[in-house]
Amino acid sequence: MTIERQVAKGVICGLAIAGLTVAAQAADLSEVVKAPPKLPDTLTWNGITLYGALDVGYAYSNNAAPIGNYFAGVNANVFASPPGRGPISTINTQGYSFVGLRIEEPLGYDWKAIGRIETGFDPLTGQINDGCKTLVDNNGKPNSQQTTSGDSNQCGGLTRQVWVGVSNKTYGQLQIGRNNSLAADSIWGFDPVVIADFSAILWGLGFTAGTGATETTRWNNSAKYVYTNDFLHAGVMFAQGQHQGSSLHGDSYAANFGFNWQGLYVDAVYTAERDAVRSGLFGVGGCGVAGTPSCGTLSVTGQNTDAWALMGKYAYDFTAGAKGAPLNRLTFYAGYQNITYSNPSDPLSIGDTTVGGYMFGAVNNTAYSFDHKRVGFAWIGAKYELGGWAVSAAYYRAMQGYYQGNATATPCSTNAHSYCSGSWETASLSAVYSFDKHWDVYGGVVWSKLNGGFSAGYDDPETTTFLTGVILRF
Repeated sequence: MTIERQVAKGVICGLAIAGLTVAAQAADLSEVVKAPPKLPDTLTWNGITLYGALDVGYAYSNNAAPIGNYFAGVNANVFASPPGRGPISTINTQGYSFVGLRIEEPLGYDWKAIGRIETGFDPLTGQINDGCKTLVDNNGKPNSQQTTSGDSNQCGGLTRQVWVGVSNKTYGQLQIGRNNSLAADSIWGFDPVVIADFSAILWGLGFTAGTGATETTRWNNSAKYVYTNDFLHAGVMFAQGQHQGSSLHGDSYAANFGFNWQGLYVDAVYTAERDAVRSGLFGVGGCGVAGTPSCGTLSVTGQNTDAWALMGKYAYDFTAGAKGAPLNRLTFYAGYQNITYSNPSDPLSIGDTTVGGYMFGAVNNTAYSFDHKRVGFAWIGAKYELGGWAVSAAYYRAMQGYYQGNATATPCSTNAHSYCSGSWETASLSAVYSFDKHWDVYGGVVWSKLNGGFSAGYDDPETTTFLTGVILRF
């Protein structure tokens, strides 16, 4: 064999070996760089589903307070606490991240055993949502030293829902435990805004879902029954009052009814809350000094509220229901709620507790001794959905009539006293894009202003806030 032929043979063998090596490496590389598996639509095991949402973003407000460590982000609505004192630019979360377990177990004959456990958390700090802790942390401090705070239905532990029950397609659903109020279920479904950050309904739970007290957005020790078919739904709810660990210290009731017809949806809800808890801050010198309560307690108002709400929405489908056509829908929304406040039937006591075990250090059971307080809350808006996009515009207005706050009070409409007549206005414009079932990005602007008695104690009762962020749902 000539040298040339030996060389040629060696080159051919070398190329063959190299080719096999490259092919093998390419195969290995393809295993490394191939797309990761997608997040499944549901995370379910033996009838137990893990679900939740993670919301983080950025906010700029021209008039807000620094964010705290528990629950609340930038106070995008001027009615939040404390009053804004200057521009804020920050990484942000609005307190709507949560995780939960949903349980469904067939029992036969179309019956299911069901249950739910949920808690909210702050993704920026890892803390469980705790609105009452924000009040305690700011007790006794001047506004200039306070971080964002507020009364909340999420205080300590499992902060959202904890209930068990049974359901049947024919006979309805019964839930027992800590439940969303019927007002919450109804009103949230008629809000034109997709992302809660841009909604006064979510910022003003003390008026809307809480029907007069933010803490009563969810009811402890409650039983809720709901019936639904293709055309109508109805529900009734009862909470057994207790003086420890509950925001309702008296027995409370609610009922709702609604129907839908050719794109029109109408809902009505009535709520009677008894001996409800409304928590607030101690001012400077109001706690932690001789003769005053501990700053680790809450200053609360006891109250009864009676509220009714009527709301509707109309959805127009531009595709006329064509199969396979991308979403193309315009929905109009409107609603009104009326709340009457009065003194509690059974006065609250110092030493009682609310949700999360927070103790009352001071109690006012006579806020409405001279007159009932009446507040109306109205909203209107629209949402346009096209493919993965949803664009919402909304206007909200709370209206308070003058009520006699003390023996010497006279009618007024200024900001001299909180009992003067006044209003709270909020407007927002927002857009959301959904990449799939799990990922949303959003952005928009919120404007909010207080007038008259609502603005008592506010040096600058107006704010504009820009918000953007991303939400992971699972």
